[in-house]
Amino acid sequence: MDGAAPLDPFDRDDETADDRPEEAGPVIVIGAGLAGLTCAAELTRAGRPVVVLEAGDGLGGRVRTDRRDGYLLDRGFQVILDAYPAVRRQLDIADLRPAAFDAGAAIWDGRRLHHLADPIRHPRALGGAIRSPLFGVLDKVRLAALAVRVRTARWASASEAAGDPETDRSGADLLWDSGFGRRAVDGFARPFWGGITLDPALAGSQATLRYTLKMFLEGRAVLPESGVQALPDHLASRLRLGTVRYNTPVEELIRVGDRVVGVRARGDVRSASSVVVATDPATARRLTGDGRFPDDSSGLGCTTVYLKGRRQPEIGRRLLLDGSGRLSVNHVAPLSNVQSSYAPNGRHLLAAVLLGEHAANLDDEAVATQARAETVRMLGHTAAEWDILSVVRVPFSQFAQPPGIYGRLPEADSGTPGLVYAGEATADSSQNGAIISGEAAARYILGSS
Repeated sequence: MDGAAPLDPFDRDDETADDRPEEAGPVIVIGAGLAGLTCAAELTRAGRPVVVLEAGDGLGGRVRTDRRDGYLLDRGFQVILDAYPAVRRQLDIADLRPAAFDAGAAIWDGRRLHHLADPIRHPRALGGAIRSPLFGVLDKVRLAALAVRVRTARWASASEAAGDPETDRSGADLLWDSGFGRRAVDGFARPFWGGITLDPALAGSQATLRYTLKMFLEGRAVLPESGVQALPDHLASRLRLGTVRYNTPVEELIRVGDRVVGVRARGDVRSASSVVVATDPATARRLTGDGRFPDDSSGLGCTTVYLKGRRQPEIGRRLLLDGSGRLSVNHVAPLSNVQSSYAPNGRHLLAAVLLGEHAANLDDEAVATQARAETVRMLGHTAAEWDILSVVRVPFSQFAQPPGIYGRLPEADSGTPGLVYAGEATADSSQNGAIISGEAAARYILGSS
């Protein structure tokens, strides 16, 4: 984060009633990401004392927003799908003052841009969609049929959309088995869903493709006025002052016999009635010793190059996808076109996202220069019109979710008394999954007490 850590109304260093818990102590939640904050908010609502221990200097985990020179820089390009059931349960979407991306995309085929839009939401785009060379008539029919199937399904999460773990298949196999042609798969599906799963090969479970298609059909992809940081901020607004303790990494779980009774954090032992591990998967694996949590080798990363300029990107509020498969940039998001608060007046902000081996290049200058060159090529601009503002790397943005994984992940009940699991690795790697996991952990604690 640039500059000093911001003051936060949810942090207070003075001793509070939560530091003098009754009997065995409060529930200690490790991690102030979406999962941990949801769990803490639900327990607070039920009247249970809670302390959240966060290793970092602020809320959100990977869902964070920094401010730089009047621009909002999320820690990696992110959007909120406002149809996510868990997001709707825990947040008043209107309070986020959201602005939505268009239900469509601009696709670069290596020579020029093609604009596609959802004809239901953009009826005037129907003729263009029918004539588009990116999709044959049969592919358009197949996409419509897939849309009908997922729209009528009663899935509440991606893990439910995976179906039986024994028969789960990859996103690529779902498309090939459905009869889609190579141009539709390589030119649209790989950059679009590859940007969501961080895997253009679409080797992960079909769950993400099916469930996000359902969410796009039922809602919108939005950016809050204050950046994605608005999600954890709004969850934390439901907590008592002093609940979250920053810069307090947990070194180990304290056990008496077979029961977890507290934690050691910054050298101090803190007792707890229950401990909720709501960290990233690799940290959860280290703290608990539970090999069901994905480790660092399972992480999928991304690199986001933020570009600022005065020229209008001229792609409206649509994602720009590399449909040629030949660029290092997978997609470009016109952030300030969607949400004007992301850039100062008269300026524009783009997020160019790189995946896989392109994201792993450790030379920031080389990555940024290449990303800018490819972005302006697709836009038909010049490099001089866009300045490199920042390079943001998130080495572990999601964990890999191969077919069948949802039957192997741990649940809230760890099997160890006093120890409860939350976090995306107990549900699925998404905002929806993280919030669901926090709800499940809170339910388990309240139901077992």
